[in-house]
Amino acid sequence: MRILLDTNLLVDADLLIDSIDSSAVVGLPSGEQHDFFCSALSYAELQEGEFSHNTAIRTKTPLEYIRAAEAFGEGLPFDDLAAYLYRVVCRAVVEQGRQVGRRRRVDLMIAATALANDCVLATRNIADFRGLEPILTVMEL
Repeated sequence: MRILLDTNLLVDADLLIDSIDSSAVVGLPSGEQHDFFCSALSYAELQEGEFSHNTAIRTKTPLEYIRAAEAFGEGLPFDDLAAYLYRVVCRAVVEQGRQVGRRRRVDLMIAATALANDCVLATRNIADFRGLEPILTVMEL
């Protein structure tokens, strides 16, 4: 299974990496090969933390970016196919009676990246992706 990790799973990258290394990721089917990926958008969100007013976040997020990049490699790009699928994602959300807006934009772009790369999307907050069930498999880890 190809799994795109949402940004919120990268905030404690060490815990996630340790559980992946030990094949003890709660919520994943056992006995199956899992390939984990990150989005370039998630890497950008992590780097944004360097400019936070919160000192703990400002200190922690650059390290989380380095750890995630070392563990998962180059981020999957938000390319032309993802841009096209972003429209599909937005339509699915609106058809479920939800709004598309600035607060959700990066989440929905990450969802489009998952679609473009034939990935399941793993997150800590499945509510961020409510309404996408008809077009994307989203799992909570």
